[in-house]
Amino acid sequence: MAALAWTLVVEDAPDHQRLISAALTEVAGDVLVHEALDGAHAISWLRKRLGDPEALRGGMVIVDLGLPRISGFQVLEWMREMPQLSRIPAVVLTASKDAIDEEHALALGAKGYFQKPKDPREYVSIFQKVFHGAGQPSAA
Repeated sequence: MAALAWTLVVEDAPDHQRLISAALTEVAGDVLVHEALDGAHAISWLRKRLGDPEALRGGMVIVDLGLPRISGFQVLEWMREMPQLSRIPAVVLTASKDAIDEEHALALGAKGYFQKPKDPREYVSIFQKVFHGAGQPSAA
């Protein structure tokens, strides 16, 4: 994966947001992390940048599936419908262990699907797979 300039973390649990941000910084270096507490906020954040290709360059979206208001599936579907977002990889990081959820997320364009780890130190391992893994990452 090319150098990461920014990441939008779409996660409704502040503790998980902090763990994800810390792991991203450790693995990806000096990356600007934006946070959205639900899918509606994520779509609004991305929509504001649609007219500026430079603002979208070098980004990645990390999305939970079980979000309030607008689900992670809906965020992925909306991103897929926006041609300007076609080069922005989206990675699912969720508590769901359901294979149908994984298939659905990948069908909607997610580049990887990972279950939230029980051990907070495993977030670093997940993002090492995202940035250094071969091919499409699968559930961890």
